[in-house]
Amino acid sequence: MKLLKLGLIGLGALTLAATMPAAAQDKPGAGLKVCLSLDKMIAFREGQVAFWRAAAADLGIELIEQVAGEDAQRQSSQIDTCIAQGVNGIVSIPWDYEAVLQDIERAHAAGIPFITADQAPAELDTVDFHIGGDPHADGLAAGKRLAELVGDKPTKVVNLQGALGAVNGQQRDQGFKDGIKDHPNIQIVSEVPTEWRPEPVVAGMENALQANPDLGAVFAATDGLLQPVWAALQKVDRYKTVGEPNHVIILSVDGDPQGCKAARDGYLDAGYATPIAQMTRRTLEVIVDIAKNNKKPEGDARIELLPGVEYTQANLAETEANVWGCKK
Repeated sequence: MKLLKLGLIGLGALTLAATMPAAAQDKPGAGLKVCLSLDKMIAFREGQVAFWRAAAADLGIELIEQVAGEDAQRQSSQIDTCIAQGVNGIVSIPWDYEAVLQDIERAHAAGIPFITADQAPAELDTVDFHIGGDPHADGLAAGKRLAELVGDKPTKVVNLQGALGAVNGQQRDQGFKDGIKDHPNIQIVSEVPTEWRPEPVVAGMENALQANPDLGAVFAATDGLLQPVWAALQKVDRYKTVGEPNHVIILSVDGDPQGCKAARDGYLDAGYATPIAQMTRRTLEVIVDIAKNNKKPEGDARIELLPGVEYTQANLAETEANVWGCKK
């Protein structure tokens, strides 16, 4: 009887062990240190970092976080510190897409894989792997959605551009213009180069609304520009939900919490959510493959561009699970 009890206890222990999370040393990235080099800290980056931390914990990776504060020299210095620490890989969102080329060269000289995320370097063939959104596809989808919403109606648009010295800013802008180019009834009446900052939006929107009281739409290259858009529209009593008279069509890229809320409340016509959960985890998985399996991505697999998920008030019930800013 005692033997039977012991046997049952042993079986129970085995069953419990099988259902317990893997021990730290058994995780795919156990023992690896990865340097995460961020260009700045904004709401979008906070969302990304949360996913990076979760993925690192799941994979068993020690994550060393650095924030450059919009300073390319500081970012290079922080990367040098990571190189000196002998990390197993560097994941960078570069502030300066030209300056980062020197960072990549120094890391490779030390035998450290270098991966870029979200913002690409000037020369993509220099990195071991790059993953980001597809900025042209997101801008194109927004342009096409605007054309669908307005039909043949003459429509004046404010184009709130991102940083035009960065690939994401350039391509979201170009994609949007490509999406409306065959629709002469849609006219861009104002372009505001924001450098991803909300401050230029205030004057840009106020000037555009004063010159064009019949303004019909706004394209924002990032959700971080939405608050001053709402403020400007409120001043002229144009802050209306979709379907209300005098509503201004708003389209935006990122899918952060304010974008999700704006769609849910009916003020955002369509947003394009960057799939950052997939983006962040893939950077770490690639480093694990390089460090543990000596396997680097090759050919077309070196570059992954992920189109955003289009979400609206009407489809949010189906899409919000894939909109990172909607996650509680």
